[in-house]
Amino acid sequence: MIVADEGNSMQKELQFRMTERNLTNWDDVRLFLAVLRTGSFFAAAERLDTDPTTVGRRIRKMERGLGVELFERGRRGVRPTGAARLIRASAEAVEAEVAGIARGAAGIDMERRGVVRITASEGVGSLWLGPRILAFQRANPGIEIYIDSTAALRDLEKGEADIAIRYGRPEASSPRARKLADVGFRAFASRAYLREYGMPREVADFRDHQFVEYDRPLTGRLWENWRRIVESGRGVVFSSNASHAAGCACNSGFGIALLPLFATELHNDIVEIPVTIGPPMELWTLTGEATGGTARVRAALDYIHNLFEIDRYRFFSA
Repeated sequence: MIVADEGNSMQKELQFRMTERNLTNWDDVRLFLAVLRTGSFFAAAERLDTDPTTVGRRIRKMERGLGVELFERGRRGVRPTGAARLIRASAEAVEAEVAGIARGAAGIDMERRGVVRITASEGVGSLWLGPRILAFQRANPGIEIYIDSTAALRDLEKGEADIAIRYGRPEASSPRARKLADVGFRAFASRAYLREYGMPREVADFRDHQFVEYDRPLTGRLWENWRRIVESGRGVVFSSNASHAAGCACNSGFGIALLPLFATELHNDIVEIPVTIGPPMELWTLTGEATGGTARVRAALDYIHNLFEIDRYRFFSA
């Protein structure tokens, strides 16, 4: 591998510039600039919401492709070599060009037309938002709403969704992330179940009860506390990967379930159990750089935030 630095001869610099045309992959450019600007693989990984191992592997791949060393590794991070400084301007030109394309696309989409793809959990997306978004579509007849309620995390930057509604504070800071609410979760059971098994009054009482579970890809103190409660009890008698199915099972009398407060609107026979399980979950909206500024996405996002303000104290108070 050729190591390029500022002391290189003009011949080596020209030799490097001949390989510069290989730097055309936007993902590589974005990663290279993140490392350059943060001074470490770890900080770049946080900025790009990936892991440091992936950053290091892709940088090494770039170096092999270009035939030069881009960063000097050290205990306190990395330092750019002369080669990295030489291609910085070209990389930033690519960055500006991509941003210009995105702005151009946003300019074309100044009208409220097209599809707005919203990815959210089943409870929030299908059961809470879905029934409430008709008024928005009627006010914006040129916009089609698509709600993706799968558990998979869609990649906004790759265009897999326009708006994401997600539990938990985003790991990487994003100018397009905005907190919606602190969503309270409570233990619920049906009136019929409680008549038969009794009402728990403290955490220890859950040991005499059975449970309904919903597979949630979530972490945090709330879920850790709930898992301990379930493990201490008489067992799980119903489980599903669909939150609505779990809520219906709870409403039918199968057992106790941990559900968001807005579940009371969906299931008319459940009763809140007066035992605090854990802290609320933060709910956030995120949009991608490419479509987050378009008229149709901005309109939908504003509508969603207004809906949460209307229902905040009724369904989303912690």
